[in-house]
Amino acid sequence: MKNFFLIVNPTRDKGLEAAHEIEAYLREQGCTYSTHVTAESDGYDRYTDSSSIPASTDCILVLGGDGTLIQAASDVAELDIPILGINTGRLGYLTDVDRNEAVPSLSALISDRYLVDERMMITGDIISNDRILYTDSSLNDIVVHRQGNMRVVEYNVYVNKKFLKSYRADGIIVCTPTGSTAYSLSAGGPIVEPGSKLFIITPICPHTLNSRSVVLSADDEIYISAGEKDNSVAFDGRETAGLPEDGGVRITKSDKVTKIVRLHDDSFLNVLHNKFKDIV
Repeated sequence: MKNFFLIVNPTRDKGLEAAHEIEAYLREQGCTYSTHVTAESDGYDRYTDSSSIPASTDCILVLGGDGTLIQAASDVAELDIPILGINTGRLGYLTDVDRNEAVPSLSALISDRYLVDERMMITGDIISNDRILYTDSSLNDIVVHRQGNMRVVEYNVYVNKKFLKSYRADGIIVCTPTGSTAYSLSAGGPIVEPGSKLFIITPICPHTLNSRSVVLSADDEIYISAGEKDNSVAFDGRETAGLPEDGGVRITKSDKVTKIVRLHDDSFLNVLHNKFKDIV
């Protein structure tokens, strides 16, 4: 790899110190690069305009935490360019390289010593009266949740157009295997191997004692409706659209995938142990 595009979160890379160090190294190695410093997002805007990324780019380097990488993955999904996460944040479960390993790791990348994992993404279509109002994709999850006053909402969940269950809850999470270690985990969902192809449905604070996560095939179609106003749909944490009273959100496996570069040949269980020592 010789051509790079850097996406830098300035709130995680103070003074852009890591970015400048990486740029200097890439220049020394005769590589080409462009750098984009993200601006604050209000939850609706994209951090990165994918049209600004040169077609010759071999790899996108994302400097930040897991949230920065997830946002970048969504922004550039249609480009089919591998992404390497360099952790300048906190946990860094998805980012493969820590800040102090950045330059040695780039040496391996430039020498083509790396692996690429393909991660499943999901697509959500917000529908009203059989008309699609909005479509977006996520690497982690799509979340339907209430807005406004604190109250329990009844969400109806259908799988392949057949009724599955009504959940009285604060919301419903539908996540990918990658997203199983994020919001779904906090809500009591299972951890699954990130290379799997499946959905996990997890209710948020269900108003019953016997509501548990449901694991489904990636070939299934999930539909969630609420039948009342003041509910929203979030794609990887981005508040993008309301859930119509006369419709719902249809969730399917996306045609897009996120390609994540790995420089360490660690097993999933080893990474899980190192990152989540208090869980496993």
